[in-house]
Amino acid sequence: MKVLYAIQSTGNGHISRAKEIIPYLERRFQFDIILSGPKNQLDLNYPIKHHFRGLTFFYTKSGSIHWLKTLLKNNFVHFLKDVFSLQVTDYDLVITDFEPISAWACKFRNVLCFGISNQVSLWQKNVPKPKKKFRASLKYLKYFAPTNREYGFHYQKFNKQIYSPIIRSKLKESNVSQGGGIVVYLPSYTLINIIACLNYFPQIKWHVFTKEANKQSEQGSISLYPIDEDDFLKCMVKSDGVITNAGFTTTSEALYLGKPMLVIPMKGHVEQNFNAFALKKLGVPTLKKFNIKKHKEISDWLHNPKVVKPTFENDLIKLVDQIALDYIKHKVECKIIFS
Repeated sequence: MKVLYAIQSTGNGHISRAKEIIPYLERRFQFDIILSGPKNQLDLNYPIKHHFRGLTFFYTKSGSIHWLKTLLKNNFVHFLKDVFSLQVTDYDLVITDFEPISAWACKFRNVLCFGISNQVSLWQKNVPKPKKKFRASLKYLKYFAPTNREYGFHYQKFNKQIYSPIIRSKLKESNVSQGGGIVVYLPSYTLINIIACLNYFPQIKWHVFTKEANKQSEQGSISLYPIDEDDFLKCMVKSDGVITNAGFTTTSEALYLGKPMLVIPMKGHVEQNFNAFALKKLGVPTLKKFNIKKHKEISDWLHNPKVVKPTFENDLIKLVDQIALDYIKHKVECKIIFS
């Protein structure tokens, strides 16, 4: 059985998840890997057959999605060429982590495609859903990477199609402590905006991870770091709290560690607003924006941190076994239909 594993490279969450899934896939399947999206700062540590340009979001300086730039800078003609050039018929099964080129290539060529991602859980039964405007946007999100079968990840298991978040092995093997200051990871905000806000709290030791930093440096009580997996996890494990956007991986790992968290979803980002809504229901405080006007809310959080720590199961074996079982069921069903 030959499998194509397709991974979205926007953000770090999909790559982090893939690094944990790959060893389990190796036990079951022969597979190739493709990526699509911008060059990622995390190394997959596995041979990549091809990295497509794909589709990505562009952001404003204040942390919201810049829809005009997103529409103008994404090359949709090139995207369609990639869809029709990807030879998905060479594979028995395509597994996509919200990667659109492989999903649409399967759609056009009638190749079996399974989707594994936190995004696919958003429209499933019993999952908390925010305002109507985001529910309407969810209809369009469904068509980003269409699949035949879906396996979702969420903070809670609302139905049998949802699995616990995949936590990095490095994190699970770490000794959790406190006293290390506050970790800040807000990739949609510019560094100048982040620093302007943090300077209101010079008594706090801040650890800011940003793509704008080329090397580690200090600015008063603020330590700046380039995006580095090991440094980020080391800081988070010994931190007193985490301030982050509502990306699924970082928020899941902060919950797993039992770290107080302040979440600021990207404006206009459907998935992040769904994540923030679910986190708020769990008791995690959220803000609409991160700027100096919110210094009182930030101060309140710093002085009254709240720990929310749900139980996450290790579902990796269960997930990969279910994928293999569902593939076999599909082949048997097809054999019955055409016999």
